[in-house]
Amino acid sequence: MGALAGIRRLQDSSWLSSAARLGLVGRAVFYLLLAGLAVSLLVAPSGSGEQANANGAMLTLQQSPIGAPLLVGAAVGFAAYGVARLVGAAADRKHGRLRRLSTAGQGLGYFAFAAVTTSFLLGQADAGSEQQQQRTAGLVFGLPGGRALLAAVGLVVLGICSWQVVVAAQGHFGDSLRTERMSRPVRRLVWLVARVGLVARAVAFAPIGILLVVAAARSMPERVDGLDAVLLELSRTAWGRALVLLVAVGFTVFAAYSLIEARYRQVAAGA
Repeated sequence: MGALAGIRRLQDSSWLSSAARLGLVGRAVFYLLLAGLAVSLLVAPSGSGEQANANGAMLTLQQSPIGAPLLVGAAVGFAAYGVARLVGAAADRKHGRLRRLSTAGQGLGYFAFAAVTTSFLLGQADAGSEQQQQRTAGLVFGLPGGRALLAAVGLVVLGICSWQVVVAAQGHFGDSLRTERMSRPVRRLVWLVARVGLVARAVAFAPIGILLVVAAARSMPERVDGLDAVLLELSRTAWGRALVLLVAVGFTVFAAYSLIEARYRQVAAGA
């Protein structure tokens, strides 16, 4: 009872809520930067600029006059949001076990985002880059059962993307939004933005899961491509360039949804 009471006090903590909302704002900034980097691939398809992934977004931020404070704020916010999600999964009994398990998974994911951002701040210039992803894949391949582990990661990515589509289609994202604070027109707009943004993000990242599974099946860790490689490949054809543009629009919409969540989300809810 003592541990649960402590978790529930943390769930009601105003400082944790504020820090977690900072993480949602940071997520919005990152996705806006990703949208811009995706568009830049259409202008310079040779890929000579920053990568259209977390590394590219962090490099872009770093080059701004207040880049370091923004990155520190993002790292703190991501970590706080991760804590809030784990607290919600442990303390919130309004939602079923599967929903709370999904929430806990989100928490672990945001700890990973915080770790990547912190590594970049500490001088690891290629944190979140294609090169780092391929090195990590190579290390995983060298482990006992490494191929199976990499395939499992790919299946998890695909599962998360599929779940996001379900959440968007069924409106589950509204379970933790304070809809009573919204007017009817605002609520309709939020539902539209959420559905478009969530589906766009899922569609953009699903190919990464597929590539992980394929790389594991063929024992080719060098074929573990991330978002930048996927978008760069698409940008080489006319129909692919249209898809890259749609991805950029989708990321922009998802950034808008992140700001909506920063305003209305119950950050320590179990869903």
